[in-house]
Amino acid sequence: MNSRLVPTNSFPEDLAALEDIELQVLHSRVQRQVDHEYSHEFGLNPETEFRAADVAEEFERREALAPSWGSLLHSMLQA
Repeated sequence: MNSRLVPTNSFPEDLAALEDIELQVLHSRVQRQVDHEYSHEFGLNPETEFRAADVAEEFERREALAPSWGSLLHSMLQA
């Protein structure tokens, strides 16, 4: 397996369906591709740019949900 996710590699349709660790691995592979394109191609392929943005949005979505999960867990433990 390549450590980078090149634009021709498949990309998950639904990032919300990924486990946290799967999203982290995907982020790592996309970021390696971003770094490669900047250092070797002097700019980002549009597909890589969209993928990086999609992964970042999914991380933000999960972080926004985190406080509500903490509150739910806390209320369940108090019951």
